[in-house]
Amino acid sequence: MEPMPLSFGVLMSYLQQAINRIEDPRQASNGTRYSLSDAILAAFRVFFMQCESFLEHQRQRQSRCGKDNAQTLFGLGRIPTTPQIRNILDQLAATLVFGVFERVYQALRHQGYLQPYLCLEGHLLVTLDGTQYFSSQKIGCQQYSTRTHKNGRVTHNHSAILPVIVAPGQSQVIALAPEFISPQDG
Repeated sequence: MEPMPLSFGVLMSYLQQAINRIEDPRQASNGTRYSLSDAILAAFRVFFMQCESFLEHQRQRQSRCGKDNAQTLFGLGRIPTTPQIRNILDQLAATLVFGVFERVYQALRHQGYLQPYLCLEGHLLVTLDGTQYFSSQKIGCQQYSTRTHKNGRVTHNHSAILPVIVAPGQSQVIALAPEFISPQDG
């Protein structure tokens, strides 16, 4: 299947196709008031909105403009709050949507958008950055790294390496799928 020309709509369709393949781990109850799709798309909104709370941003937009863009931009039926998003998404592995990175990369490559990023005799330059994205002194599992502090307290955390394609003279970077660091990785 040949990639379609990239646009916001195409990117959203890649994400929606990935979401449609995810099995909802929740049992039918009041806890399923928000669809899995609405929770994932509401979390994704952080890349597009300047307001920390998507729900609050939509309320402000509704009061200022008489409408919000949750439905038109992201196709949201209902907007969950940030804690509700966390409760739903904490049950899912982020890797379930990593195929979107590959599809976007292939579309960029196929359509020639990576040409300006070729350097070092026709190669792509990928930089790596690390981040800790979860830390707790109460919650831990085998996939967590641990840190023992001088006072004897133990902190469990998850970390990731975030690769991006960069090139001299290019002000934009191209994100690739993160790599999660486990204690077995050292």
